[in-house]
Amino acid sequence: MDAEEDKTHAGSVIPRTGRRVAFDYLRATAIVLVVYHHAIIPYTTFAYLNPLNPVQTISPVVNGERWSGFDTFAWFNDIFLMSLLFLVSGLFVWKSLTRKGAAKYLSARVTRLGIPFLVGVLLLVAPTYYPAQLQISQGFGGDIGFVQFYLELFRVGFGTAGPLWFVWVLLAFNGLFVAAYKLLPIPARPDGTLVTSALARPVLFFATLLAISAAAYGMMVIMFGPLTWIGVGPFKVQASRSLHYLVYFLAGVAVGAYGIDRSVFRADGPLATYWWAWLSAAVVAFLVAVRVTDIASSSPFIGGTMFTICCVTIGAAFIATFLRFANRRRVVLDSLSDNSFGIYIVHYLIAAWLQYFLLGPEVSPFVKASLAFVGTLVLSWAVTAALRRIPAVARVI
Repeated sequence: MDAEEDKTHAGSVIPRTGRRVAFDYLRATAIVLVVYHHAIIPYTTFAYLNPLNPVQTISPVVNGERWSGFDTFAWFNDIFLMSLLFLVSGLFVWKSLTRKGAAKYLSARVTRLGIPFLVGVLLLVAPTYYPAQLQISQGFGGDIGFVQFYLELFRVGFGTAGPLWFVWVLLAFNGLFVAAYKLLPIPARPDGTLVTSALARPVLFFATLLAISAAAYGMMVIMFGPLTWIGVGPFKVQASRSLHYLVYFLAGVAVGAYGIDRSVFRADGPLATYWWAWLSAAVVAFLVAVRVTDIASSSPFIGGTMFTICCVTIGAAFIATFLRFANRRRVVLDSLSDNSFGIYIVHYLIAAWLQYFLLGPEVSPFVKASLAFVGTLVLSWAVTAALRRIPAVARVI
């Protein structure tokens, strides 16, 4: 989830780390949007609690007052955020893998991703979802203490990892690619006219990504439906999007192997130059998707088509905009970037309890969501920064 060092473009790096400004800030912004997404979910009209199983809910807390406008914001984030994070996470895989070798690379990935996932599941899942149990107890009766709640979750294998599902899936994708790297004759750089053209030309690249991801998504939707999660215990993933996410991750790997500075993601390339066109395409695609929501919900083909089109256009718009404008370091944004992975790990716990304490005040859902978002971001940022003062922790998050 972190960017590897890359000093090949002087205009896009900071001397102390060599990392690219655009992708550092893009990743950090995506995680801020993840925080916002989880901050507003209790105030959407589709939020619900499951009295039979508190971890099988849309959110650990559900507010009584809702605002339908949050439905649109939540849907917007859901369409592209995780796909974009998988793509960005793949960009520096090839360089790191070829520099370190398979064994060292995979060991580093296990440390960076596996340890936070394990610690998060064992220590964060239960306290994150305990507010759901408290709400269920208040509404349906039954008083279950936290220790009993934790032991029951432990006994059944937790059943969810919350947002940490992204971490284990990313580790699995890394492991799959390392296995392919060792077993298959993967060239040092993608070659061939078609591949080279796709990786160097934005329209062809994103059209190819759209076609492949649409095929992957469509196949899985037919098999599992759009909302089914599959897996065991905390190792679960949304079935319909599993191959779709893999396609985005591998697209990032391919760009990194080809060379970012000669690819569609080069800072002075047409993607950055025509950022406004990609942004316009994203806006149009999303507005069309909103307009045909009712039709799309009853037609897997139309729904899947709009999802994959919006995903690729919104993701392209974000990348293009950051390539164009994120070219200077800022102290606050550097801090946000440095702490973004830790923010992702701890934010859901903080959000759940803030939202729980906000159940009492009789204020609008917009005010509550705003307080939950700002409070979650600030506290997650502060907690992560404090934890990273411990050298062993800093090496992981």
